[in-house]
Amino acid sequence: ISSDQPSSSVISALKTRYLTVAKRLQDVEANFGPEHPQAVALSKEKADISTQIFGELKQLTESYRNEYEVAQARETALRANVAAAQGKSSVDNQTQVKLRELDQQATALTTLYQTFLGRYEEAAQQQSFPVGKIRIISDASMPMAASSPRTIVVLGLSLVLGLLMGAGFGGLNE
Repeated sequence: ISSDQPSSSVISALKTRYLTVAKRLQDVEANFGPEHPQAVALSKEKADISTQIFGELKQLTESYRNEYEVAQARETALRANVAAAQGKSSVDNQTQVKLRELDQQATALTTLYQTFLGRYEEAAQQQSFPVGKIRIISDASMPMAASSPRTIVVLGLSLVLGLLMGAGFGGLNE
């Protein structure tokens, strides 16, 4: 039962690493653009981590499936033993004791089966949604005009500074 704990910690570590790389990628793309070599490397690393997460989830799912099938086979075998023991139980008192023991084992394995089934379903859901909740608030829109440089302001300042410098040099010449 505790064999899935290391996989869960590995998946958690991979998710944390994925989110860290995604944040760094977002910062690099915002500052340097998506074609920057560091952005390309971070995109590749993000894809690799995503592949690792899916691999771990697939492995975890297979592990749960195998444990589920073993538990189901045990339950079937125990039910067959219980049915066989019930046929002979009226004659022998020792058979009654064995029947109760097998019934308890069947109940325990049924509980174990339900636990594994729940974990299998949880792992299947995690495989479908490996990354935390993300939502888009609004789509980005294309600006209508350039926000900088402001050409009219730059031309006006250049004209004023040019006139002042010309007047200054003219005053120095005289």
